[in-house]
Amino acid sequence: MIDAFVNGLDRTSLQGSYLGVGSLAHNPDLMLKIVLYETFQGRLSPAEWARDVHDSKALQWLGQGIKPSRSALYTFRDRLSQPVFDMHAQAVRQAMAEGFTAAESAVLDGTSARSCASRHQLVNEEKLTKRLQELNAAVEKDAAGQPIESEAYWMAATPNGRQAQLERYRRAGDELADRLAKNEQRPKDKQLPRKKVKVSVTDPEAPLGRDKEKVFCPMYTVEFVVDTASLLILSFDIFSQVTDTGTLGPMLDRTRDVTGAMLIQISTDAGYVSLLDLQDCQERNVQLVGPVGENDFTEQKRAKADPPRIGKEQFQWLPEEQTYRCPEGHRLTNKGKETKGRRGDNTVIQYRFQCPPEHCRGCPLRERCVKDPNKGRIVKRLEGEEIIEAHKEFMKTDEAKAANRLRGSVIERCFGDAKRHRDLYCLHGRGLKRAKAEVGLVVLVQTALTLARLRKNAVNPQANAA
Repeated sequence: MIDAFVNGLDRTSLQGSYLGVGSLAHNPDLMLKIVLYETFQGRLSPAEWARDVHDSKALQWLGQGIKPSRSALYTFRDRLSQPVFDMHAQAVRQAMAEGFTAAESAVLDGTSARSCASRHQLVNEEKLTKRLQELNAAVEKDAAGQPIESEAYWMAATPNGRQAQLERYRRAGDELADRLAKNEQRPKDKQLPRKKVKVSVTDPEAPLGRDKEKVFCPMYTVEFVVDTASLLILSFDIFSQVTDTGTLGPMLDRTRDVTGAMLIQISTDAGYVSLLDLQDCQERNVQLVGPVGENDFTEQKRAKADPPRIGKEQFQWLPEEQTYRCPEGHRLTNKGKETKGRRGDNTVIQYRFQCPPEHCRGCPLRERCVKDPNKGRIVKRLEGEEIIEAHKEFMKTDEAKAANRLRGSVIERCFGDAKRHRDLYCLHGRGLKRAKAEVGLVVLVQTALTLARLRKNAVNPQANAA
């Protein structure tokens, strides 16, 4: 299957990653077959590939006898960060040409992948500055040919290793400075103490967060767009962030670049449904299917509240008067607006409406509605929130409910296969570029398996259905 899959691809992008100078390289087509077979078996480390090329009959057959060295396999992996995207796009277009998918309706979701970096070796600004000073002094002595009197336990043992380490620490310093600046821009009540802002010195690009197992570690976010009909992965990407925020628009555009046309419908969870996401979909003429501000635990939290709280949804918006009416019939007063920062450099306008305190003090619902009746209930509304309200009404339709039910069964197959069968729990290369290569190999294997299934069913659909 892998031999036929690779032979059916245009490997121009892969071959173009070689400069054409230096010693003669192994045939990249054979190298790709070896690497894809190892990925199929759930072995994602080039160190494992180097051992298996000497022992595995399958690899000897696929590679026609070549036995690349460990360093050659690591270098080959590093070349794949862009070619895997190009080859995956070719495979998707082949599936479209063969009539297996129209690429009109899809599901988007993300999962975490731990970086190839220790979660126990994180440094803050003070420690990083101290280590940089020691590294700079050691590298200067190396350049002067002077011996290093005492090496710290964390410092590389050779001059070349210390030079590489110094470059990595400098990148970590730049990344940490950026994180400190972003931390200072956050509201005061959400800022971390300066000493609590940290970075990984082994993989500075990896942000710090909790993965699916609730472990705090350096990690990346992997995004898949999966066709609902064929279960084919239409597009994928890896982001240097710990949440799905802001990835909907870029993933829609990437899918369009792969398929040649924008999707008609995309199903997501609540993490992708915000005002900015809905606006992105409107601009692209894509129907977004996903709950607004809700998740699997929302109803449980509401049920545990005692007494049950009166939410914003129970206040009626009066578009003619541009204000709210509370459950007791009192109109709220517009108390002004403010600009709120959102993902990246995006902002939204938020209006504040207040119910007069004299109404709240004597209101029979005050225990469930307002924390301090002397200040009055405050309700906030975003500029353009009517888009969210219209989406909530759409989500009540049978069409939206059916698409939303289908979401989990479509996307979780891919994540389950990637982690259970391809061992994509922890990455084996440091940096975003290597993360893209490793995830891309997993996606290529999943695409090859899906195409093989679709072609088999197309040959004899009745027998396979039975």
